[in-house]
Formats: sequence, C-alpha cells, structure tokens
Amino acid sequence: MNDTLNVGILTGKPSGLADLIDEIAQLINRYSSLPNEHDALLAACWIIQTYCYEWFQYCGYLALRSATPRCGKSRTLRLIGALCLGSPKPMTTPTAAVLFRNPSKVLILDEVDRLRNADKEKFGDVMGVLNAGYEKGGVVQRNVPSKGGDWVPKAFDVYGPKALAGIEFLTDTLADRTFMIPMRRAPRRLPRLNLRHLQSEINRLCSDIQTWVKEHQTQIETAYDQLPDSLECLARFDDRLQDIAEPLVVLASLADEERSEGPAILLRLLGAISAAAEQREPCAREMTLWPILKIAKVRIGDNLKVFVPSNEFVECCTLADATDWIDSPRKLAGFLRNFDLRPRESPDGQCRGYWLTREWVEEWQSQYPIPHD
Repeated sequence: MNDTLNVGILTGKPSGLADLIDEIAQLINRYSSLPNEHDALLAACWIIQTYCYEWFQYCGYLALRSATPRCGKSRTLRLIGALCLGSPKPMTTPTAAVLFRNPSKVLILDEVDRLRNADKEKFGDVMGVLNAGYEKGGVVQRNVPSKGGDWVPKAFDVYGPKALAGIEFLTDTLADRTFMIPMRRAPRRLPRLNLRHLQSEINRLCSDIQTWVKEHQTQIETAYDQLPDSLECLARFDDRLQDIAEPLVVLASLADEERSEGPAILLRLLGAISAAAEQREPCAREMTLWPILKIAKVRIGDNLKVFVPSNEFVECCTLADATDWIDSPRKLAGFLRNFDLRPRESPDGQCRGYWLTREWVEEWQSQYPIPHD
C-alpha cells in the first residue's frame, strides 16, 4: 500500500501534477535505494516529460549508474520504463537501426556497458544516435532503397527520451546530455518489484499523466517559450545542463502553481539537479589538460612565453597520472592540436617543440578552471 492516499482515488478525478510527481517519487523510493533524498523526484519529473517531450527543444537522458552489480539499476529501470509514455520495455545491446527505426522514441537501455564490447563500427553507430537524440531535430542519415532501385539518403528522427543503466558509462559526450543518478546496494532488503501486481496502480498513474498533459499543453508550451535566456536558479550550471534542465523546471513550476500547499516540487527538483551535476565527472580531455596547464605555468614562470622542446614536454607529461599516456611527441601533438597549440621549430633550429605563452594558459584555464588551483 502507498504511504499516502492519493486524492484522485477518492474523488474519481485525475490527480494534479504535484500530487502525481510525489506519488511517482514515492513509488520509486519504495523499490529503490537512491543516495539523494530527491533523486526519485528528479526521475518522476523526467517520466512526466516523456509524455510531452515534443514540446521542448531538449530532452536530457536519465542514467542509473553504480560501481558494482546488484545495486538495483535494472529493477529501477524497469519501473521507470513502465511509467513512461508507452511503457517501453528495457533493451540490451540494440543496434543503431533498432534505435532509430523504433516507432517509440522513448527508449529504455539496460546494461549499456555491453555496447562497448560491440565492434567499433556498431558502437560508433549507436553513439551517433544517442549523441544526436537529446535535441529536437536530431537525425541520423542512412541510405535506403528507392522505388527506382537506387539508394537515396534518408533522415531518421532520433529525438526522444532515453533512460540508461550500467556500471561503466559510455562516453564523455553522452554524459554531457544526461542526469546521472548513482546507485548503491540497499542497506536493507527492499520489497520485491512485481510489475504484474502493480499494473493497476501504474495504469492509473499513466492515465492521469496523459490527462494532465493533454489538458495543459498550452500552459506547458507557453511557459517554456517565455523562459528567459538564463534562469537564475540554473545559472551556476553549464549551458548543456541548463538546456536539459529547463523542461523539468517548467513542469515543476507548473506543479507548484497548481498546488499552493504542500512541499514545493521545484525546490526539491533543484536539489536533485545539483546532486546530478556533481556526478558529471570531468571528461578525459579536461583531466588531461589540467596537468598540462600546470606544466606550462611552471615552465613559463615570470616570462610571457617560453619554448619547450617536445621531448622535454613529453617527459613532464609522463610524470602525471592523467597524462602518462602521452609518451611520444606524436601523441603530444595530437592532444595539443585540440587546444590550438602546434609544434614549431626551436629558435636555434635544432629541434621541434612548443611556444608556451601566458596568454595561452590563461585562455584555456578560464574555460577549464583547474580544480583547487
């Protein structure tokens, strides 16, 4: 039984959005062990968005991640999927074609670690779909046979909500489009998740969500269209996180407007978004750049610029864990090319290396601040 009695059950009328969000969050918490008290509310708001994602420019992904198996990722993902639009079933190791040809754009992907074990071409194709699918208008191009027997390019729409679960995450680019919820083994035994026994409750929730969304389409679209360039409550987050958080903020704000009493949805949602933001680990490229910037600062010292031979630069890189893979001038050049730094001949013409300038360090450090620097 639920810990709280839903008003809609008593009145026979569909629940309001705030009550729906709270009830879904309670249901998720009943069968999951989540580290942040408001993670389930974030998942509930994300579930609501699956019913109206087409009215937003962005739809961030939801990812359940744990360091070890048996932390409840799959069962939580099954429950989330059952509550989403169309109640999609979890998939494992789908091909790119399965993803972009699927009639349902709400996708539930379990054991995403297995995708890394697929061949390189298949992995790249799947990542192409996932990387493009968080933004409205995202497509992948494929050649398809025409009536005349020729092959012609066709764009497949891949925009839509996607929930993922796995131990290891896939790519930095995908993580940038995702609300990350870490999971740990429950300190106590949780009730068994039996979706068959929950079906009537799930059906009612899904029906109430559909009813509310249909009745409030104009309010949702208007509220989203009238958002300022930057919401003060999201200003401390990076642009990508603001993009994917804004639809959830719109839904939470409408829920609070509708329910004048009771705990505020938006305040709790922002707490969950902050917790998810802390799980967005620095990408591998950032973690490599930081020690290189520190090396450059030491070598420049009080000068405006200094020339460092490639071999010396490589030797410095091998001393730090994040850059020890840079063990040749070629690897160094390949990495630094991403940051507008290319090898040049030394002033005496005896070797090749890099002109490190204070301006270059300051420019890139302003974009990628060194932690605790």
